[in-house]
Amino acid sequence: MTILFTARKADLKPGLKTLAERKLEKLERLLHENPDAHIILTQEKHRHLAEIIVRARVGTLTAKADGADFQESLGQAIDRLVAQARKHHEKIARGRKRRAMRDSPRRSGGAALGAPGPDAPLETDGPVIVPMGRVPVKPMSVEEALLLMQDSPDPFLVFRDADSQQVSVIFRRGDGRFGLIEPET
Repeated sequence: MTILFTARKADLKPGLKTLAERKLEKLERLLHENPDAHIILTQEKHRHLAEIIVRARVGTLTAKADGADFQESLGQAIDRLVAQARKHHEKIARGRKRRAMRDSPRRSGGAALGAPGPDAPLETDGPVIVPMGRVPVKPMSVEEALLLMQDSPDPFLVFRDADSQQVSVIFRRGDGRFGLIEPET
């Protein structure tokens, strides 16, 4: 890390330089790079002002603080910079997680989130319908469908009722029971 010190109406002591270098190492680890830092120390009567400007690949981070002495103001300013870097780091991580979830092979290519597919129109006025595939409709009784549904992790089962030859749906309810949907005859 390249650190440039500027002292305005103040004496720059070697202890302040080592303190700043030691504390800015945290910033270096958070940003995963070697940024350039400019530390400006100003003394106005009894106020000791510290301003730090860090130029990194992610952007420019700045922080100002004042205190009774330079060590206090420098520490506060560096803590503020570290907080900014953490916030930026978390923002990037959230973006990575969002992209990973969107591009996950478990999802149907991002179409489940409402993102348009390759052959879908770009703008729609209503809700987006996502084709989820075809379901084989096997003839069976309601009891057989219930037994299959108890062993299956799927939320529903479409089957043809063996007695009435009508297509019916059995589904798992939120309370743990099962629901049956039959067409009107």
